[in-house]
Amino acid sequence: MKSPPPGPAPLSPPLIRHLVVDFDQTLTLKDTLSTLVTASPLPDAPEIFKHHLTKAYVEDYVAHVKAYPPNRNSIPSEFAFLSSLRSIERKSIERVESSNIFKGISRTAISLAAKKVQVRKPAEFTALVSKVLLQQHPAAKVTILSVNWSASFIRGVLNSINPDEGHPSHHKSLTAPEFDKVEIIANNLVEDSQGFTTGKIDRWFHSRRNKGPLNGVDGGDDNNDHGIWTADDKLQILDGLLEIEGQSHAGRNSTGTTLGTVVDQANKHKSPTETTTDTATMPELEMEEQGAGFAGYNIYVGDSPTDFAALLMCEKVHVGFIMGGEGENNSLLDACERTGVRVLERKSVNSEGGDADDCDAEGPGETYRKSGLRHCDGYLRVLYRVKGWEEIMECLQHPEQWH
Repeated sequence: MKSPPPGPAPLSPPLIRHLVVDFDQTLTLKDTLSTLVTASPLPDAPEIFKHHLTKAYVEDYVAHVKAYPPNRNSIPSEFAFLSSLRSIERKSIERVESSNIFKGISRTAISLAAKKVQVRKPAEFTALVSKVLLQQHPAAKVTILSVNWSASFIRGVLNSINPDEGHPSHHKSLTAPEFDKVEIIANNLVEDSQGFTTGKIDRWFHSRRNKGPLNGVDGGDDNNDHGIWTADDKLQILDGLLEIEGQSHAGRNSTGTTLGTVVDQANKHKSPTETTTDTATMPELEMEEQGAGFAGYNIYVGDSPTDFAALLMCEKVHVGFIMGGEGENNSLLDACERTGVRVLERKSVNSEGGDADDCDAEGPGETYRKSGLRHCDGYLRVLYRVKGWEEIMECLQHPEQWH
């Protein structure tokens, strides 16, 4: 008996061209600024941070919200509010600098503080970074984009990742990727000639102005004299970072469709009551055999309002992911609900990790109809909520499992 003809070759998993990840509470399980403060030589630095600096920031923020127009029910209005927070952030940074809690810190102290940070599912993160940097294409990139105050601290966290943490003891050890290839864009603690911090935090956009723009990023206002503080700042940097990739057709099929815009285009010009519930499908990716260019997705992963614009307003981002499970990222989810942004979550799966089962959660169309909100031009980008790094690749391969 003849053997049946071989079936079609399995499709290669979609490639990630550029993975851009937020740091605090996206890569990490908790906000890390209080951990960074433990590197301070001041014995009462944690108390100063909590009872003076944090308290003053919260008071400024609450007063700002009360004085701001309340109707933030569109992406432009929410973005305007988030951009208006720069004055609050500036006052906060100036208080931090005046307190001297970050003065006289050694690089060793920052490295030791970084080792205290808990990374979200480190084995999964290691595997994802390995897949992007080592197994796909030499032009693929991974970047951490953060409003954190110390890029050196973030680098220390990367260097401290244990890829086996959280894995069963019988699991074969994963080889950590070359994390030094991961680009970090964040604020930093200014150092003196001896390598000790001065107590000041750099002004990232001012520094870029002196060094030349990053793919055209020049800061835009305030004489460029500010750091990476707001959603607006992240959007400007991300636009410049992805400019080269965005000029290609990466992640698009012959009709220019991407995963993040399949449902968007179906809903364009429809009223909220006419929203379709069709499932997004994965576009076919085409490899470019010559040169550095290749087909793949620009991915952004975040968890907070500072990621709002990067997830929704950067045209060069193909797919946006909100990281975190129940009880996390409430502020970002509230902003999405208020502005009519649909956030798709994975259907429930059985304990054996099998196929997705039916569940009672509302579908995206129903959620959108209930919101009664839409963007001024009817355009809507879909975001995906994931609980871990492995789910990002699963979503790219099986978007029909998210609803």
